[in-house]
Amino acid sequence: MSRMAIVGIVTLLLLALFLALTRYRLHSAGPQNSASATLTAAPTVLNATQQSEGCKLGAYTGTTPLTQMQYYVAGEEDLRGGMTCTFRIHSKLPVFIFHFAGHEDNTFGDLDITSGTSSEVVQTIENSTDPNSIEPAAAKSVLTAVDANFDGYQDLQILSNCGGTGNCSYHFYLYNPKTKQFVHNDFLSGLTTPSFDQAKKQVMTGSNLSAYDSEGETYQYETGDRYTLIQKQVSTWDRSGHTVTVRTYELRNGQVELVDSTTKPE
Repeated sequence: MSRMAIVGIVTLLLLALFLALTRYRLHSAGPQNSASATLTAAPTVLNATQQSEGCKLGAYTGTTPLTQMQYYVAGEEDLRGGMTCTFRIHSKLPVFIFHFAGHEDNTFGDLDITSGTSSEVVQTIENSTDPNSIEPAAAKSVLTAVDANFDGYQDLQILSNCGGTGNCSYHFYLYNPKTKQFVHNDFLSGLTTPSFDQAKKQVMTGSNLSAYDSEGETYQYETGDRYTLIQKQVSTWDRSGHTVTVRTYELRNGQVELVDSTTKPE
């Protein structure tokens, strides 16, 4: 055999060996890359501090169907499993968990509060919400978090009742960072259907007595958890004259004075 033939055979053998090694490496690397991708895409399990905020009704574990209860009303929500709400009161505090116990008469019990991953109840608030007096509001709206005194800490707004004209009242519990407790605020709890302007630090209220009879007030927050009435608007319906008069009052020189009165046909 000539020298050139031997060189050719050796070259072919080396090429075959190289191709075999390449296929082996590609085959071995394939499953590893796939596994790596699967691990990267795996969902993250949320802990107590990462839970989404809001309220969720619990599942009733008893045996009595809701529809067989004595005073059942079509469309009524099942509250017997209780309700759990999650809210972040402040970025530097653990998430707070709020739990309403469910009663067999389809009402909520008292509100137990825990913090972070601990199951220890740090505060219990007596519940006065009557589910029969808040319809058509959903049960999830019974508890909301709002900064009602504009101090950077979320406070508790607990729905008490709603009237037929849409007027709702609430109990407010303001968070005290020193005592780490939610403290009832009598003034805010006496307002009707309040809303809050965080930029202006103002609280607006509104109540409707009829289609044209209404009243609205605006309060300015001041240091020391004081709320000062700065504007009031009253709408009065003259049924016999078929007119509506809107009177506007504003705080001027320390007194709330009438600044405008306008009467228009209804």
